[in-house]
Amino acid sequence: MTLRAKPVIATLAGAMMACPLWAQDASVSMGRDIAEEYCSACHDVGPGGPFKLDPPSFAAIARFRSEDQIRDRIIRPIHDDMPRYTDYMIGNNIEDMVAYILSLEE
Repeated sequence: MTLRAKPVIATLAGAMMACPLWAQDASVSMGRDIAEEYCSACHDVGPGGPFKLDPPSFAAIARFRSEDQIRDRIIRPIHDDMPRYTDYMIGNNIEDMVAYILSLEE
């Protein structure tokens, strides 16, 4: 390794450590996969789903809830039947789910 490469590597390593996991780009496709596996038994998770309310379709959630409200409902569900996010969300998956739901806004 050359002497010039060492400062570059140190700078990149520092930048990577300073960037929290939640700040990385969310994956809409990963969020869709999670929704299809864990949420579709109760919610309509597809694009263009009907705007039902009990439980709401993801399209309705996208249209009528803010990003922060969506994230909060995933972390702290308001009813006991919804699985806790800790059962299936790891790493950046909460942000993946939020990104997927927001992608359904018409």
